Amino acid sequence: MESTKCPICKSQNTSEWYSADIDISKLTFTYEFSPESQKTFRVVRCHNCTHAFCFPLPKNIYKNYEDVVDQKYLHHSKSRKLSAQAVLSIIRPYAQNGMLLDVGCATGDFLAVARDLGYHAEGLELSRWSSKITRKKGIKVYQDRLKSLARQFPAKYDIITLWGVIEHFENPADEMRYINRLLKPSGLLVLWTGDVNGVMSRLLGRRWWYWQGQHVQYFTHKSLNYLAKLSGLEYIATKIYPIAAIYEQIDNSLSRYKFKQYIMWMIRLMFTIKSVWFVRLPGEMLWLARKKAERPQYPINNECK
Repeated sequence: MESTKCPICKSQNTSEWYSADIDISKLTFTYEFSPESQKTFRVVRCHNCTHAFCFPLPKNIYKNYEDVVDQKYLHHSKSRKLSAQAVLSIIRPYAQNGMLLDVGCATGDFLAVARDLGYHAEGLELSRWSSKITRKKGIKVYQDRLKSLARQFPAKYDIITLWGVIEHFENPADEMRYINRLLKPSGLLVLWTGDVNGVMSRLLGRRWWYWQGQHVQYFTHKSLNYLAKLSGLEYIATKIYPIAAIYEQIDNSLSRYKFKQYIMWMIRLMFTIKSVWFVRLPGEMLWLARKKAERPQYPINNECK
């Protein structure tokens, strides 16, 4: 099949990795895992920067998030808050306070923890349902796109976070430029995503949990750093994201695997011994970068001026 241009480095040295196996009518944007949810659009691999991405895609796929209602997501609030506490303990040495924007903030669990620790926390979320829940917590939420926010609030934020969000972007290079625009000079960007070149991805192949129809970008450490350089960001460090696992979350996450029925007795025993286990899996990238103090060397679109 004819090569496709990489959305990160623009190289045409690409090839098909996986053919499309998704049924578009069954594409889900919730967190209820199933064997169907792991089916994806056609996946292409870049041999230059190692990035993997889905192409072609339906136009304006982001609009699907506006109507998402995900009751299952609410069941894992405890896990997300415990993970937020652990993540913020990693962030604090780099930025102890200031204006924080969580992109794709969902129901605001991370923002609530950040606010309690003294950050001035705001969110961006497309889902009307999720935004409403976050506002009920007394947290300001912009139900808008990054492009619009970057135009309104240049250099507003000391910290921007993205938890399991960057893999959903149709045009990650554009979105990263808008993030740069929103950050103050030397502002901190922290994100979490899976490493498609990591141990777990290599071990599990198409059974790796990041293979989902709603995920359209699959980063490696190399491609993230490449994107940072193009976007006027300086890479700081990559750590492992601390997942606070509780029984209900593991039960849901394993529902996409046939072997679940054979290991649940052991999982139940583990959580009888202890109600929360912090899991640090290789390839769960907690990636940090700073905005360069000088003016970035890329052209800014008129929409972002």
